[in-house]
Amino acid sequence: MPTDALPATASVSIVVDAAPESLWQYVSDPSMPARFSNELQEARFEGDTGAVRGAVIEGRNANGDVSWTTHSTVVDCDDPHLFRWATGGVETPAATWWFEVLPTDGGALLTHAVILHADVPPLGPAVQAEPERAHQIVDARLAEVLANMERTIEGIAAIAEGRRPATGDLSAAPPAPSRGAANGYSLAPERDDQPASPTV
Repeated sequence: MPTDALPATASVSIVVDAAPESLWQYVSDPSMPARFSNELQEARFEGDTGAVRGAVIEGRNANGDVSWTTHSTVVDCDDPHLFRWATGGVETPAATWWFEVLPTDGGALLTHAVILHADVPPLGPAVQAEPERAHQIVDARLAEVLANMERTIEGIAAIAEGRRPATGDLSAAPPAPSRGAANGYSLAPERDDQPASPTV
């Protein structure tokens, strides 16, 4: 039974009191989200490539009693504005993630976004197996993902602004997603104007 639950796009944004150029060292470092996520445990570039298009990122994840390793490929690397990577195959990724940095009055707008793609494990088969629960399955996963994305951009903002990141309690329940602007969540179906190409 077809479902419109996937693909799904979500994003979080925050205004940072720092120059856009100063954020690149953080958004292009795959180990940075692991400092704040309660799912991503470790991430690094394979080899000595650094942040370049085509670089491979190995990620180690855990959620409850389940742990797994992912391999992602950097598909866009535009210093200092855009760092995007696809998890799984580049042609058929399970998810595509990115950081975008835009100048704003007195600082920078930092956005962290993801597209969860259709017909690709793990979400694709789960949705196909229970199409009547498709939106519930996807929404639950997005809530987990968004909470970690929010922690990540808040942590990056704190470091960039010279503040101590609030990394202590990562077990707090995530806020309910809402259609929002800066410093909030947004959920929307994938559109044609979204970047076309979860998870490290």
